[in-house]
Amino acid sequence: MDVSLLFFIIPLLYLLSYVILFWVFVDAKEKHGTNIGCLWALIVFATGPLGVIAYLIVRNAD
Repeated sequence: MDVSLLFFIIPLLYLLSYVILFWVFVDAKEKHGTNIGCLWALIVFATGPLGVIAYLIVRNAD
């Protein structure tokens, strides 16, 4: 794999993860308030994709 391609892909993945983290925070804040939004943002930050999947399951359960 070309090294210059890694210099493009890695920052793109970091940017995508922050966008998803921000989306989870805003969506949870709108549905349940700021405290729950912060909690879900921390869960997603700590667990990554598993946290996003858990949030999507719980979000649709409401």
